[in-house]
Amino acid sequence: MANLKLDLTDTLAPAVAWTRSMQKQLPFAISKALNDTAFDARTSLSGATKQYFDKPTTFTQKGFGVEKSSKANLTVVVGAETKRARYLRTQISGGRRGQKPFENRLGQGRVVPGAGARLNASGNLTLAAIKKITAGIGSTHFIAEPGNPQGIGPGVYQRKGRSITPLLIFIDSASYSPRFPMLDVVSKVYQRRYGQYFRTSLERALATAR
Repeated sequence: MANLKLDLTDTLAPAVAWTRSMQKQLPFAISKALNDTAFDARTSLSGATKQYFDKPTTFTQKGFGVEKSSKANLTVVVGAETKRARYLRTQISGGRRGQKPFENRLGQGRVVPGAGARLNASGNLTLAAIKKITAGIGSTHFIAEPGNPQGIGPGVYQRKGRSITPLLIFIDSASYSPRFPMLDVVSKVYQRRYGQYFRTSLERALATAR
């Protein structure tokens, strides 16, 4: 039987060098791909609010942020920004809504707009409207507590002559069912984009490696 002798000396060194280069550039490529995917996910979450919310405000649409990964920490976080976290948490997971600062100041629990409240295009009370209502308490506005002698529902009312108009209605609780599938939105973006971003990032890193 004839013997076949192979000498791989000439190819071994380049292979080792390529492997070392790959190991060195891999964390960078992974981090870059994770970050690019995360920012795409943030954009998709912003767009998805228009599908799952009724006339979402800019506050809601721009409520998502990204904590970027690095070569030393290959973890990226996509989530609600601090100012929006309490509100968006109940929309994502469901549950009882927390009290807003002005509700705490009124000391009567949670509120919903009354018939006389002026709302914005999204159907929400604006900060200016809330300030105007609370500033009027004690003069043109008054608080009707539970069991009040007028026999009206608890809330904040505006008095005009002999007529009264509800501006804010006090309620015992406000609960939400889960309606914003944040995890599904992010997962779909990851499945579509991460592989492509990783390949591109790794090719670029290897091409520019020294």
